[in-house]
Amino acid sequence: MDKMIILIIGILYLIVILVIGIWSSRKQKDMSTFYIGGRSFGPWLVALAISSTTMSGYGFVGLPAIAYENGYIIIMLGIFATAGIFVSFLVLAKPLRKISEKFGSLTISDLLETRYNSKAVRVVTALAILGGAIGYQMAQYKALGNMLQTVLGVRYEVALFIGVAILTVYVVAGGMISAVWTDFIQMIIMVAGSLIVFFGGLRLVGGFSQMNRELTQINPDLTQAFHTNGGSMTIFIFLSYFLLYMIGQQAQPHVVTKFYMIRKLSMLKWAAFIAALTYGLTVLLWFSGPFTRILVERGEMAAPASADLVVPTFITTYFHPVIAGLLFAAVMAAIMSTSEAFLLLASSSVVRDIYQQVIKKGKELPPKKELSLSRWVTLATVALTFLLSLNPPDLVGWLGNASWGLFVASLLPAVSIGIWWKRATRQAALVSTILGFSLSLILYILKVKGIYTPQLDTGAIAFIISTLSFVIVSYLTKNEKSELFSHEDPRIQADKLVIENKQ
Repeated sequence: MDKMIILIIGILYLIVILVIGIWSSRKQKDMSTFYIGGRSFGPWLVALAISSTTMSGYGFVGLPAIAYENGYIIIMLGIFATAGIFVSFLVLAKPLRKISEKFGSLTISDLLETRYNSKAVRVVTALAILGGAIGYQMAQYKALGNMLQTVLGVRYEVALFIGVAILTVYVVAGGMISAVWTDFIQMIIMVAGSLIVFFGGLRLVGGFSQMNRELTQINPDLTQAFHTNGGSMTIFIFLSYFLLYMIGQQAQPHVVTKFYMIRKLSMLKWAAFIAALTYGLTVLLWFSGPFTRILVERGEMAAPASADLVVPTFITTYFHPVIAGLLFAAVMAAIMSTSEAFLLLASSSVVRDIYQQVIKKGKELPPKKELSLSRWVTLATVALTFLLSLNPPDLVGWLGNASWGLFVASLLPAVSIGIWWKRATRQAALVSTILGFSLSLILYILKVKGIYTPQLDTGAIAFIISTLSFVIVSYLTKNEKSELFSHEDPRIQADKLVIENKQ
């Protein structure tokens, strides 16, 4: 009976999502509305879309699993990521929104071709985004399958198919309009679910003081910002998380492309505060990891079959079926909000950045053909990532972390430094992107295979090297004029565009 109640609530949630997708499908006109919603959203919609896609199934399922095994260092990651939202708004929000409107940019690669006047930069960054999106999507699908197999009591493969089928309908039909509206609803569910889990779990373990005492007895490292007693999460991992999540937030294409979508520039300051606040509240769910660890050690709860099942096991064990159903909906919301973002991101890399702008040499397509092609490529991306996720490597948390680091190493120098630094060159953008992507991938594979395990996170190492290469190559190569800086600083251009918009 309990499982039936959870199942009914989950089905009702999925029906609502499907209705939004079908409703949004009628608003699709062309590639612009499909990928960025026609720049028509207000601050609440944009802010909750940013915090929702930042959290993801990686955050809601994978990071509690890592917290279960490693303790509070994962909570530090949440603090860094919350601060990182402010950093990304400060560095990129205004210039990306203004420049994208002036030059008609729909993707990050659009913006970078304009900045570096190079089709090669477009192609390389589009391929890096596509590769990272597929890896990140595998983490989302693995989380999706883990959640549904717990609720439905079916095999992982069957659960994954059901979840992906529902996701496909509303993303392929509704595009970004559907994604943003479902993000809005899903983030409200996520915040409520996180608060329920946090305060409910805190009551179960006897409060913070009692929790800290018991965690210290299990292993003193569990209550530290980083491990000092032989644990694997050392000061070097702490520093890696600072680089990847506080600085690297601005290199996440599924997040920063949301800056393109806001209706007015004046709304960005409100969006920054709302996004950081709501994301910070959802981080409270990560305490389910330490809560579960204590209850397992006490013998009050059976150990999860896998660390990735910490959240679903904790929810089904200790919460009323109605509350558990809502909490499952919250976790599903986290997974689906990021899944839709990455599907659209991967699709736009193929349709906009490679097919239209490179193969068709920038030729405008009829709006209906644009929309049809965008949907078919999105569907193909769903099929590919589904097949890859049937037997995915690693835990959700580590898989998501690797993809996050890949984006940071590949994109941050070319985007965040290049948008402000006039001396940056196209050769530097090419070298840093290729080097960042390759190193991230190679180092991660070596780590997974047990061949080489560095002290710093593999993504952080690749980021440091790609940034140094970006600066060095820029000074060694000829500086070429960029249309972005042809007349004045992008900050001045951005301010002028604000005035024009108000007029």
